[in-house]
Amino acid sequence: MSEIVVTEGLGKQYGRVRAVQDVTLTVSEGSIFGIVGTNGAGKSTFLSMLLGLTRPSEGRARVLGSDVMDRFGTYRERVGFVTDQDYFFRQFSVRDMIAWGRRTWPRWDDVRCRQLLASFELPANRPVRSLSKGMRVQLAFVSALSLRPEVLILDEATSGLDAVVKRQILQLIVQEAASGVTVVMATHDLAGLERIADRVAFFHEGRVVLQTSTEEAKREMRRIQVVFPGGLPDALRTAPGVLRVEESGSVYNVIVETEADKVAELCRQHGPVYMEELEVDFEELFVHIMHKEGYAREEFLLA
Repeated sequence: MSEIVVTEGLGKQYGRVRAVQDVTLTVSEGSIFGIVGTNGAGKSTFLSMLLGLTRPSEGRARVLGSDVMDRFGTYRERVGFVTDQDYFFRQFSVRDMIAWGRRTWPRWDDVRCRQLLASFELPANRPVRSLSKGMRVQLAFVSALSLRPEVLILDEATSGLDAVVKRQILQLIVQEAASGVTVVMATHDLAGLERIADRVAFFHEGRVVLQTSTEEAKREMRRIQVVFPGGLPDALRTAPGVLRVEESGSVYNVIVETEADKVAELCRQHGPVYMEELEVDFEELFVHIMHKEGYAREEFLLA
């Protein structure tokens, strides 16, 4: 399978601030690659470098075989981009924006454009400035998909969408990937990403702290929910692989990063009255990974 996006030691520095540090990754053709991370982790800067909009301070990146700093930038004609930031001409109507896209992008497909406009039910005569944030995001998807992209780069592209439209968008992303389009998407919508991504990179402070498949990531971490007649044995709190223990009444949730089978067997040896092994969801996984990197927020009560 072809490697469509390749970065090697990619970095960006603004003055004394290192926004992106030593990012090396590959994205295969037809895959959906997720980028998640803490606020200010460098996700948008990374995507901006892939688009050739931001010049790297170090390292290199190639998209569709072209260096992102190629001054001709012809690969961009084959890349669709959607962000939650407003970049339309606000004095234009929806129809005007479509006409502008038709004149700008050589690969523009009018038939596909009409299908998307009808599916999203966007009013052609409405000025862009009167559209809601969610409707502007839908218009951005119409434009990005109408140019028949080979790569689709999404930066918080489902932000501001209601649940119905978000599901529609996720289905479109999956359809594009199934047809061979390579998708790179940065998002805080961890539940949506969990459903569709093949691989994911976790960013923190400009670095990739973990890069894995979604299935491997969930398999490496388990939640063991257990009740003991005399409370949780001390041996379980300090067992290898146990990240932490959460207590809710008589129920203990033992979060295990490695050695899950051994920890489960240790639980059985202490005679639990109830025990169940559960997968962690992507949100839990994200919290645990960032907690390991020293990024955590303690619970507090407002006065």
